Amino acid sequence: MLILLVVIAGANRMIGQEKPASLPRPFYPLPRFEEDWGFLSDPAKRDDSWDPIKFIPLNNEDRNVFLSLGGEIRETYERFHNTNFGLSPDDQGGYLLQRYLFHVDLHAGQRFRFFGKLNSSLEEGRTGGPRPLDEDKLDVHRGFLEFVILKPRANSSLTMRIGRQEMAFGSGRVVDLREGPNVPLSFDGVRLSWKSPKRQLDGFATQPVQNEPGVFDDPPQHDFAFWGLYATHALDQAQRKALDFYYLGLDLKHTVFSQGAGHEKRHTLGARIWAERGPWAYDVEAIYQFGSFGVGHNQRVACSCR
Repeated sequence: MLILLVVIAGANRMIGQEKPASLPRPFYPLPRFEEDWGFLSDPAKRDDSWDPIKFIPLNNEDRNVFLSLGGEIRETYERFHNTNFGLSPDDQGGYLLQRYLFHVDLHAGQRFRFFGKLNSSLEEGRTGGPRPLDEDKLDVHRGFLEFVILKPRANSSLTMRIGRQEMAFGSGRVVDLREGPNVPLSFDGVRLSWKSPKRQLDGFATQPVQNEPGVFDDPPQHDFAFWGLYATHALDQAQRKALDFYYLGLDLKHTVFSQGAGHEKRHTLGARIWAERGPWAYDVEAIYQFGSFGVGHNQRVACSCR
């Protein structure tokens, strides 16, 4: 499998070029809505050929209203031999998966923001046609409004985000971006985030978005509710050491397991401790799950270390 990834307005920064110590230039993180190009309001900090589209001022006075543009192109060629141990037909010439993303990021002062992203995921040449997560011709992948409700100090804030959005928490073992398949995952709902220098607390209530292969036809899954709380406390910022606690809940009206179909409710309690220091790192996470399926009840404990 061969994957070619090009991030528009970022390629020359992602191939190992060192950024000057005097410039707090971001390195195009995932998810992309974590970017903030407001520092480019200072002309002295513009040293990249893409800066004119990363910061487009819309007012001439304090320049705190601006637009930022970005995108991504991902081309993936896949070819499998002896598919499913010979039980499925092979793709003799392989097939091509394509993902095109384009986003606009509007900042209006320090308290309002709109972020919108279009996704076009295409498949070409696969025997049997596209799989469920191979194709979504064109749809809104993200479209949310963000409001800073409370800002008691310069480096602390309470933010509300409403609309279609991506979510990723902690190590991504339970909630993460869907970067493996061709069609990424998004959620419709509301998210509250409290951030301070040593702590972050997120609470959300959402519904996953159902992927459909057509144009602007992806609805929220009305029979699937997903909510939770995720807290992170920094133990040592110099060593990037932190402790996470979280609760996640889901209610799926109709799901199918080997024992049959039914109504599933699942609750997850988890804790994680992790640290990075130079070339060394550790990450330990434990979860406890309980809930019901149909008329039955079940629970399980899991631990992951690396």
